Amino acid sequence: MTGPLLALVCKDLRLLLRDRSAFVFTLIFPLVIAVLFGLVFGRLATPGPIAVALVGEGSGSLAESFIAALQSDPALQVERVAGREEAIARVRSGRCCAVVIVPEEFDRAAEALLTGGSMPIEVFGDPSRAAELGLLQGKLMEIGFVQFMLSVGDSARLQRQSELLRALPASDMGTSEGERNAILDLLAAAQRLAVAREEKAQRRSDKQISSDVAGAFPRLSAFRPVRLTQRAVVDDPARPPSSFAVTFPQGVVWGLAGCVMAFVTSLSAERNRGTLRRLCAAPLSMHTVLASKTLACFCMALLMQVMLMVLAVTAFGVRPVQPMLLVPAMVAIAVAFTMVAMAVASLFQSLGGSEGAGRSVILILALLGGGSVPLVFMPPALASASAVSPFRWAIAALEGPLWRGGSVQSQLSAIGAVLVVALIAAAITWGALSLRRHAA
Repeated sequence: MTGPLLALVCKDLRLLLRDRSAFVFTLIFPLVIAVLFGLVFGRLATPGPIAVALVGEGSGSLAESFIAALQSDPALQVERVAGREEAIARVRSGRCCAVVIVPEEFDRAAEALLTGGSMPIEVFGDPSRAAELGLLQGKLMEIGFVQFMLSVGDSARLQRQSELLRALPASDMGTSEGERNAILDLLAAAQRLAVAREEKAQRRSDKQISSDVAGAFPRLSAFRPVRLTQRAVVDDPARPPSSFAVTFPQGVVWGLAGCVMAFVTSLSAERNRGTLRRLCAAPLSMHTVLASKTLACFCMALLMQVMLMVLAVTAFGVRPVQPMLLVPAMVAIAVAFTMVAMAVASLFQSLGGSEGAGRSVILILALLGGGSVPLVFMPPALASASAVSPFRWAIAALEGPLWRGGSVQSQLSAIGAVLVVALIAAAITWGALSLRRHAA
């Protein structure tokens, strides 16, 4: 049966290549989607709070105040984590946009703000969420400025700043003696203001205190007291991923959608035209015919992925971080979506049903799984519902070896999720065919 099986596979592949619309939707359209998304990715605004993992290594008063401000900010969804590795693992899995680390030397560096110091903050971000990282950077600067104003309103801290400033020669500060004396006079005035505020013992909000101190130092509005150290959460921080490494998995999603619909439509058309009946009249079993369709769909799904990955590497500078794990991921995805195609074909037998209802189901699943809008930009309820889409797990299985990195165990888990999709689709196919046989 090997000869007839291969002949039927070649027949199906040649029919697909002759159908120009199916060829374009399967191979060319996903490439266009990947390129366009790569050009515009990161320009969208995020509708909800930014998910952040917080690691507080500093234990001083300023560090605790900074952490409290982060946790109370409505634009951030902060989850405090014990260690760096655990926090970075959350970013790798997509549960957080970034890790914000408040280091041990935070208070010590903040003590020297007026002598060239700044509040050090480390950020480990997910490079696929550029828009959220930009908003997070602005938010950290804003909170740091407020905390600086609060520290200036502390008379004891101002006293220490003044003593440190007097101990430094003007040349070390890059200023003249007159400029240093002027700064000391401003500090003295601010200290008298802070003492007066403390004596009155009035309870005021952070914004009110910041406004009072900003009035005493009108030229500090352009001051940036936070020093951000940003890194991408990838295996090789010295080589951040290309934006096309992030968006080519989305192109694969559309290629898989086109592949599934091409073979579903082909099977329905052959059923309506009587081609399947004539094939069954030949010395071939129905299992051989279905196996040929399955193998042809698998070959096209795998070929489409290989083509896109080769183009990503050769033309767009994508460098997979785990190339050996990319191969089993693509094979598992090809198997899963071959089973999805068979499930759709078994559910929608007529040509109109496969082209109408079947195409609509595939399109909705592709959009829901992150094929058009990344999951991070979806409302929380919709992002949770995307778990039913096989396209979501295909993207997750490709992102790991392409740029996310991580352990082999985590990548095998993603491949396992794709294979679970294959099992569910196979069960749906078997159930639909069983019901149809009983009805006949």
